[in-house]
Amino acid sequence: MTHSELHCHSNFSFLEGASHIEELVLRARELGYEALALTDHDGLHGAMEFAQCARAWGLRPITGAEVTLASGHHLTLLCETQRGYANLCRLLTHAHLDHERGEPRVEPDVLAQHTEGLIALSGCRRGEVPSLITRGYYREAEEAARRYLQWFGPMNFFIELQNNLVHGDAPRNRALADLAEHLGPSTGSGQAVGLVATGNVHYHVRERHRLQDVLVAIKNRTTLDASHRLRRENSEYHLKPPEEMAELFRPYGRASARDYPEAIANTIRIAERCQFDLTRDLDYRFPDYPVPEGETQESYLRKLCYREAERRYGRRITPAVRDRLEEELALVEHHGLAGFFLIHQEILQLAYRVAEEVKGRPCHSPPGRGRGSSVGSLICYLIGLSHIDPIKNNLFLGRFLNEEMASVPDIDLDFPRDI
Repeated sequence: MTHSELHCHSNFSFLEGASHIEELVLRARELGYEALALTDHDGLHGAMEFAQCARAWGLRPITGAEVTLASGHHLTLLCETQRGYANLCRLLTHAHLDHERGEPRVEPDVLAQHTEGLIALSGCRRGEVPSLITRGYYREAEEAARRYLQWFGPMNFFIELQNNLVHGDAPRNRALADLAEHLGPSTGSGQAVGLVATGNVHYHVRERHRLQDVLVAIKNRTTLDASHRLRRENSEYHLKPPEEMAELFRPYGRASARDYPEAIANTIRIAERCQFDLTRDLDYRFPDYPVPEGETQESYLRKLCYREAERRYGRRITPAVRDRLEEELALVEHHGLAGFFLIHQEILQLAYRVAEEVKGRPCHSPPGRGRGSSVGSLICYLIGLSHIDPIKNNLFLGRFLNEEMASVPDIDLDFPRDI
């Protein structure tokens, strides 16, 4: 059995994480990990880079974040589904918009409304449940855990254990495991709340802890010598081999002596549940462009193009023009981009009206000029997004629009400064 790290920070946790995303991914693959979660503080700034890098190296990426609650406590959130990603984005948006710059906080009522598709882990030592346990407030810790169970559901909330060989880790983990057992009846199944082992990773290898110390000193605007009490206690916040993680958490599982602890096994179970892939599942669809009654976006774009083709090339459109236009229209329909072109055409029409208002006379020359690969498109030429005839100039289309493209084509429009 292997292990998946579900609580990991990169340098996108500003002045906290001491390793780049690629370093974390490569180290995880070196250690035999099949999946890795990125849970940077209060943001998804590195999520796409992480997902792309992980996929490139054969590692399954799990999108997540460690959010800061209104109380100042931390909570680890992982995206199980696309809905979970949408909810995490909304939570982070609220956290940043509703509070002072640099102090994002998630309010309890907002969190309770955005739990679908998310798996919650109770957090590091600064999590609400662990911190209450550490201070001896067991009843309050139980109440907090029951609240999370109510919000997320018994299958989507896990008690997070961390053993970084710091004083207090062992008794806190034992108390957390006992709490999970005690909460069993409230799950409805009679089973204990799940435990999960994480490393609170802040760097990919042990040696990088020195850089992490420097970052903490910078964050707190003090010297390295004066930051001793602010720094992490040791160098154990690195990615660890699965066997080492299993040994660290063996006392806290409820599995039999011959099995790996439940806390380790649950890292695999959770990773298998988190199927959302940021590189694959966003599937952005442009807003529907309003078209005349009886038309679709595709048919309306086709009508505009052929009308302009007759104006520019004469009523007897040459086979070269017709073939090229049909090729482009087929690609546009294949990728669902008709609305994309119509929106750009509307922007250009708006620029014409603005130019007339500014100059006080009709504007006959285009107020905006396309450039780059888009000038290779006949559609762009016909609907006014480019002033260069790609047929006459024998321009290549494939760089702008092709069968295999995985992203939206880029149309650059330059407008005069005076409009």
